[in-house]
Amino acid sequence: MTLYKVDRQVRSLRSRLESAEIYLNLQTKQLKQIELEDTENNQIRKQHKVNVANLEVEIKSIDERIDHLREELSQAVNDKQYSALLAEVNTLKERRKALEDEEIIELTAVEQLDQTASSITERANEREKVQKIAAKELKTQRSEVSFRLTELETERTTAAAVIPDEFLSTFDEIADDYDGEAMSAVEVIDLKRREYSCSSCSLTLPLESVTTLMGNSEALVKCVSCDRILYIEAETRETMAPKK
Repeated sequence: MTLYKVDRQVRSLRSRLESAEIYLNLQTKQLKQIELEDTENNQIRKQHKVNVANLEVEIKSIDERIDHLREELSQAVNDKQYSALLAEVNTLKERRKALEDEEIIELTAVEQLDQTASSITERANEREKVQKIAAKELKTQRSEVSFRLTELETERTTAAAVIPDEFLSTFDEIADDYDGEAMSAVEVIDLKRREYSCSSCSLTLPLESVTTLMGNSEALVKCVSCDRILYIEAETRETMAPKK
């Protein structure tokens, strides 16, 4: 019973620390995911901006060529030369129009990616705030729990030292399975009918199990249903004892 009580306290304090660590790790992981998302968004945005720059260079080149052709048109010596120059100008104008349409698409994409970047930044800032709070909480938990946990672990070691290895192994296995709730009290359902139950799973216990515990409080008796180690409270034992 001493081991059971101390073990539950140790597990409770460890659980507090583990929960704080898990929460901080989760915030850190989510922040890294946001940062990765931001990196990918920036890469795509840069590529669209490069595309816009390339399109502007090509449009400028077309404009220069058109200006040059217009000068040649004014100096054309015959209809054939004039028609050829005019056809090239019209072709370049169509090409320029297509490039402008493509540039609008690229600029729209850049604008959308800018909005996405702004949204990502807001989420990153919020997540950083939460992460800092989580880190501060973990630091506080470690500060508050550390000394007391060391004391309890020492008490647990002392309590475990007097228990036979076989019984201690059984206790540890059950405690791991039930997160520290390795033991369960016997409850009286009907004293006259000698009906008893496990306080943890509420199922009826065999009379033999209860009789064994009444005869020997040091015996290791487990619930046939949930497998927890049974014990009888002092008040319950007094109630169950035969009246003199």
